[in-house]
Amino acid sequence: MKLSEEDKREIIRLNREVGVPKSELARIYNVGIEHIKGLFRRYDLHGEETLVKGPNRKYSPEFKMEVIKQYMEGEPINSLAIANNIRWTMIDSWIKRYEKDGYNGLVDKKRGRPPKMKKDRDKIDQTVTKTAEEAKDDGADKARIKLLEKKNRELEAEVAYLKKLNALVQERKKRESKKK
Repeated sequence: MKLSEEDKREIIRLNREVGVPKSELARIYNVGIEHIKGLFRRYDLHGEETLVKGPNRKYSPEFKMEVIKQYMEGEPINSLAIANNIRWTMIDSWIKRYEKDGYNGLVDKKRGRPPKMKKDRDKIDQTVTKTAEEAKDDGADKARIKLLEKKNRELEAEVAYLKKLNALVQERKKRESKKK
């Protein structure tokens, strides 16, 4: 069971002010004793901020790598989680991604739909308009040819699409004129 912010504040108050033992608090709030102990360790290290759930944070690959190095040097995941005020499950997922993909597994992937082709066309147009003097290098010529071929394929696809669309419009007009 997840504890709300109010529950966490009340647990700390009951223990510190009233003297209710942690084992009794675990029973009352129907959570494990380790959960209560972890809450107190985080509260002692980080104060009130550990009780409030803020917005999702993003961690740099360098930070993730530093935490993984500490883990590989023998530091337990739970103590790393408490020291850095993050969940142990997050550290565990970083470790698994690091073992699978190395450092690149720690880099956040872009989410969502990729941008439209307009940006690619702008790049192609910029490259195509280079003067002959700028493109004297053999590698640059090959790159320019590839870009031109790509642009040519895009334009051919666009023309084919427009032809198909035009044929469909003409067909629709014929059907509508026959109905009248």
